[in-house]
Amino acid sequence: MLEGLKLAWERGFRQVEVETDNALLLEILHSGFACVNNIAKVRLLHTWIAKD
Repeated sequence: MLEGLKLAWERGFRQVEVETDNALLLEILHSGFACVNNIAKVRLLHTWIAKD
């Protein structure tokens, strides 16, 4: 997911729809808990999702 978001950003896409079957990851990212999560990739995903 992280690499896909980076690739989309590099190609100029600013609004993308992401699908995942990982409900826990989705809830962590959506709730903002990713900001304080110790897992580096989760924090990076949250950063990419929040980009303008």
